[in-house]
Amino acid sequence: MKSNNSTATTYTLKKPAIEIPLDEQINKLFQKPLQRLPVFKDLPRLAGRIIIEKYTPQVATNTITSEPSSSSSSSSSSSSSTTTTTTTTTTAATTTETTENIQSSDNTITSIESVDTNKKRKSKALSLKLSKDFGELGKDNEDKLELEPLESQETNENKVWKTVKSVIFKLSELYENEETQNKIKSTFNSEKAPSDYQLSLPQLFNECMEEKTSKVIKILKLIHQNIIYIGCYELKINVPYLMVNLTKDVRGPEGWRINVFKGKDITTVIHTRREEAMDKKFYFEWQLHITLSGKDLDEISFASLKIIDLVFDPSASLQFKQEVSRSLCNGNLFVM
Repeated sequence: MKSNNSTATTYTLKKPAIEIPLDEQINKLFQKPLQRLPVFKDLPRLAGRIIIEKYTPQVATNTITSEPSSSSSSSSSSSSSTTTTTTTTTTAATTTETTENIQSSDNTITSIESVDTNKKRKSKALSLKLSKDFGELGKDNEDKLELEPLESQETNENKVWKTVKSVIFKLSELYENEETQNKIKSTFNSEKAPSDYQLSLPQLFNECMEEKTSKVIKILKLIHQNIIYIGCYELKINVPYLMVNLTKDVRGPEGWRINVFKGKDITTVIHTRREEAMDKKFYFEWQLHITLSGKDLDEISFASLKIIDLVFDPSASLQFKQEVSRSLCNGNLFVM
């Protein structure tokens, strides 16, 4: 299945004799002991790609406007003819930071920012201050480059360790009681950046969490390479075009993103992966949704796999675009 615009190597991938439902495959992996999963190996490199959010239902803004009766006496000479009282009730919509936008009369969007926000932005001014007139030698003293002290500059190892702790602490704040939260923070904050995470993390986890009851551990058991293998394999064998046209993973932050959503009674883990054709004529993104339910998050109640986006390189021919678009449903394909 080739076009003149594609040089991708074709191959043949056979479907298994017995197809196992997606949720059953994930649940089988989920039930394995933590030590048998690559969680401790993958967490350091994936921590910076994890976004954790708590879902809060949005409540519409109610505005109540009332006017005083016409029978009220006007005792003050400066009083206006009509007084309007407005009461507005708002409820926080989500935990993600949003900027409030209002559509003005001339159809321009005005961004409302608090005074505090402006102060924060101004405080982040560049340390490098250049003089306005480069030709004036007398202003050379105004050009200063303020460097951070060497002892305060973080090493890459410390940055990774801080990110790993941030993920674990955020999960504990959402899922564990206060006593367990404090125990987790105390345990991890007492340790320096490990030289070998696969050796250090198991010991730290054992000191402050019980594998059978910890919701933090149960969520992390769904964030590692083996989970992605399931999604990738099912994608290839269920989409005919991908069975014969080889694609590869896209490296970098956009190549693999992970979202954890905490709902009222369920938690959803979403893996988003980007793959590209071998000749880089197009790339597509697919998502693996996994839903944990139950009081202790011990049940995989739902799993789905779908293609969500398709983007072509400008050099791709119209014929090639049409061929791939038909095969991948224009980047909107529910796989299973």
